[in-house]
Amino acid sequence: MENEEDIFEDHLIKPTSFYSDEHEKTKLNWFCYQLALSFYLAVTSKLGKKLEKRYGIGEEEIADFSIYFAKRMKEIILQKLSGEIETVYFSYDLVEAYFPTLSDRMVDKMLDAIAEAWDELLSICESCPNRCVTERDKYCTMFDEDP
Repeated sequence: MENEEDIFEDHLIKPTSFYSDEHEKTKLNWFCYQLALSFYLAVTSKLGKKLEKRYGIGEEEIADFSIYFAKRMKEIILQKLSGEIETVYFSYDLVEAYFPTLSDRMVDKMLDAIAEAWDELLSICESCPNRCVTERDKYCTMFDEDP
């Protein structure tokens, strides 16, 4: 089995998907990059074969979806931090809009995988010194480092 470093070396999800200019290299955008990686790993490991076989959705489409979903989650995270909403949520509509041919059951399974990935990432963040969410607007040097 590959270790995590091997998985990310030539990964379909790149940090450049989360910034287009130097000022966008923020800690929150780094968190969203990590979130997309987490979503991708969770969905491919739990549902990848079924998505490919039943719906023709391969790794590249899952990667693109993970980037899309993580960027949409950024909006939800900011709403939570500003007090606009009480809890972070995972929208059924976001999955259905991106993959309209999925069955309701498969959308539910994807949301379960996404929620699990979210919980795992947050548990890592609890002990991480980078404080990507609380220092969300600060410059993130990790974008400038080699993988």
